[in-house]
Amino acid sequence: MFSLLDDSHHSFVYHHAKEPLTEAARVVSIGFEKWTSTDYYWDGRMRKNDHNTYIFQYTLNGYGEVQAGEQTLSIRPGEAFIVKVPSDHCYYLPAESPEWEFLFITLEGTKAEECWDYLTGQFGLRMTVENTAPLIFLLKKIYQFAVKEGIKDFFTSSAYAYEFIMGLYRFAKGLDHVKTEIPEDIRTAIQFMTAHYHEPLSLDEIADHARLSKYYFTNKFQKHMKTTPIQFLTKMRMQKAMELLTTTNKTLHEIAMETGYDNSNYFSKVFKKMIGMSADSFRKDKKMMDLQHVIID
Repeated sequence: MFSLLDDSHHSFVYHHAKEPLTEAARVVSIGFEKWTSTDYYWDGRMRKNDHNTYIFQYTLNGYGEVQAGEQTLSIRPGEAFIVKVPSDHCYYLPAESPEWEFLFITLEGTKAEECWDYLTGQFGLRMTVENTAPLIFLLKKIYQFAVKEGIKDFFTSSAYAYEFIMGLYRFAKGLDHVKTEIPEDIRTAIQFMTAHYHEPLSLDEIADHARLSKYYFTNKFQKHMKTTPIQFLTKMRMQKAMELLTTTNKTLHEIAMETGYDNSNYFSKVFKKMIGMSADSFRKDKKMMDLQHVIID
């Protein structure tokens, strides 16, 4: 599973020599970070040493902001910003946000430049990408490789850069079958579930928060997210449960309570149905400890 604990955050910067065979695309940096201080601030106009690099930064929890000219955008869970460095922009943790946890990758090269030009023409500065989309799975896979193996030479760097660029094009052309535009009321509901998944939420409460009738909300949510609100919430809870099972010694009752269930037996039934094994078996399976990401269909 993709762990979200503080001690699992890592960032890597590479200074591989440029070679003619790989000058079109290279990985410059990749990382998984969590910031809780407004000290986190990057100004694209001041980064003169970062010559022609291209950033993709995807929010997992909390939110940050990116500003370009007169435009200021919040980058919330399920959203990424794309910028070129240097350029007229800045991104930061605003005072109103308690945290910003994100994955990022920075590329360099002519093919990266072409891709970012295409993406900004399609989406602007902000892209909406579901957490289970192939593009995000790919980003997590590259990060996992960086943590476990290390991107040790320019050939590996270039190979992963090309793979991510192709993933971006695939997403942009709609081949991932993921919606790139989520209505504000649906995004509000997702943010509400993200913040309160540990509480015993009802469909009525979620719909009320989105200011929609339950019936209309359910149909609209399913249209845009390709799943029901309760199924979406359950997947979110199971992702958190897998994290707690593999990174803590908490009892099933404690994990159930922290993921919105007041009955550990019911939690166990839901877990087995969705994951395909019992929570105890999942915890004991050492292979699960090494997984950085688990997709729940």
